[in-house]
Amino acid sequence: MTDTLRSLDLNLLTVFAAIMAERSVTRAGERLGLSQPATSGALARLRVALCDPLFIRTGRALGSGLITGK
Repeated sequence: MTDTLRSLDLNLLTVFAAIMAERSVTRAGERLGLSQPATSGALARLRVALCDPLFIRTGRALGSGLITGK
């Protein structure tokens, strides 16, 4: 995990924070000036890097997953 964190693109954490705040990949992308596919792709890369789903779908919104705690 340490090597993963060292090589992690820190821009992915900005996407993660926006998704946490917005609870929507589309709205997070709009907030960051990214398309929905680009935002989804960033989330997918972060999920792979951290070996965690990070978010779970709760109806039409995203809820926190395993790492996020709530």
